[in-house]
Amino acid sequence: MGLNHIVNSWTAVFPLVVLLYYFFRKKYEVTTISSTLFWQQSMRETKVSPYLKNLQRNALFYLQMVALLLLVFILLGPFLPKEQAIGGHTILIVDTSASMLARKEQTTLFARQQAAMKELVVSRSGEPITIVTTGKEPAIVVREQTDGEVLLAAIDKLAVSYEHEHMERALEFARSIAAAGGADIHIYTDSLDRAAFAEGDKEIAWTIHGSEDALVNVSINKFGAVKTPQGTEAIIKITNASDVNQTGDVRLANLLTGEVLLEEKFSVESGKDALLSFKELPESQVLQAEISVDDDYEADNTAAILLGAEVSEAVVDGQLHELVKRAFEAVGLAVSTGSAKELVAAQDSAISVTNDVSLLKKGSKPVIIIGRNDKSPTPVSGAVNSIADPLFTIADISDVYVSALYPPFTSYTTLATVGDQPFIQRSKRGDIVVLADIELTDWPLHPSFPLFVWSAAEQLRSDTDTLGLFVPHERKAVLSGGNANGLEVYTLKDEYVTTFVDGSSFIAPSQPGIYKARDGGTEKLFAVQLEQAEKELVIGASYRIGQTADVNEAEEGKQMIGWFFIIPLLLLLLTEWEVQRRRGYPN
Repeated sequence: MGLNHIVNSWTAVFPLVVLLYYFFRKKYEVTTISSTLFWQQSMRETKVSPYLKNLQRNALFYLQMVALLLLVFILLGPFLPKEQAIGGHTILIVDTSASMLARKEQTTLFARQQAAMKELVVSRSGEPITIVTTGKEPAIVVREQTDGEVLLAAIDKLAVSYEHEHMERALEFARSIAAAGGADIHIYTDSLDRAAFAEGDKEIAWTIHGSEDALVNVSINKFGAVKTPQGTEAIIKITNASDVNQTGDVRLANLLTGEVLLEEKFSVESGKDALLSFKELPESQVLQAEISVDDDYEADNTAAILLGAEVSEAVVDGQLHELVKRAFEAVGLAVSTGSAKELVAAQDSAISVTNDVSLLKKGSKPVIIIGRNDKSPTPVSGAVNSIADPLFTIADISDVYVSALYPPFTSYTTLATVGDQPFIQRSKRGDIVVLADIELTDWPLHPSFPLFVWSAAEQLRSDTDTLGLFVPHERKAVLSGGNANGLEVYTLKDEYVTTFVDGSSFIAPSQPGIYKARDGGTEKLFAVQLEQAEKELVIGASYRIGQTADVNEAEEGKQMIGWFFIIPLLLLLLTEWEVQRRRGYPN
């Protein structure tokens, strides 16, 4: 037995004070003396041992002393040693990337890892367990849960997200959870390099559950298509990552109509690539390539693309202010400066930004006009007002100051005004016209300027019926009209997926494929494609790193026993009260 709170030993002074009080207090007894001689003898006997006389036949004193000593004993925190398990907090990091769908004997690696997790949860019944899933944004499924049924149900609900694991983020996330104390962290993945672990993790034990199964994988490494005067031309790059030569069938289909455009056989040598080219295909907006081959991983056997890809470049007129170029660079476009001839040449392949109004009548693609080179500005005053338009969904321009404006175009739609004068207009073709030089405003000083540039670029650089390409769970803002129903996402078969309040909160679906985004009366297609890293299967051993003891090992713990003495203490106090009541209180 031991004492956990030695610091409370000072409370022993209380019983000592009571003892001294009983030694020195005056005590009188009624004695009948028959003669003076006997009275003197009685006094001498009393004086021989006066301290012990105060203690004799005094039940109240003993009760008080026992109660005080028992109280001091409880305050010292008595305990009995016991064996207890160490490393109580367990964290499970679950890899939910697409490569976890690799099969061995008709069972996916993800399913086998789920079974291993369940075994661990059952073996650690009653201990706190946290489950974390991987991705760009690691998520907690359950935190420090001790109920085994809840943990098993949470493991059953886990699913592959197809997103790359970004394991380094999951490791940092787990370290932050275990920052308050040691933890036993188990990582369920296919492979993880030992170099990912820092030497400073002294209070954390890492157990990696990898997969050493030799797998056969044949994948569509690249898939692209372009429109040509003769139709559509497609190129497919097939990679064989196995140790033997492989043969199979490749199929191209138009996903919108369901029509199979071609089907033929292919062969690819071990560890090599095969490049397949198909020309003069029927014109299609959505193409899907699929290979049929005997391998262990099906997720990379299908790929889909949208024809008419989005534009990622912008050409800015050299006569415009440098801040215009900087704004287009800030929204992620590859920006170059060009002359009038270069702007005309690039109009169909890039976003043209200029003050040359002649481009409004040239080319087939809309342009962005900032200012005018054929008119002179006139001073204006008043507040800036805008209509409900996707250009201003995230760009509030009401606090922008404009000192002068150019004359408006009479046939264009006015989107924003300064007072009652048109400030921003749109043509029927889709050209966006800002009727002021940037130098005549304080717009670049406001955060709405790059947001407006992004909105304008989004309207011009994408085809009118596509949102572009995404990877699983990619978070990316898209232009939306901000209608009451939000941005609704459906599959090509009109199966509902999810809804977003507006385009700024858009997150791509997890499963690769072609989807439809409905924004009010507008419907746009977008593609979700598997990341390149998820087309490569990696095998890795299982191992353990860290000095934290295994959960089955034990250390000496403490079982506090002080609370067992509380009831006896209360009984002593009750007895003391009863003795005092019966004897009465002395005068």
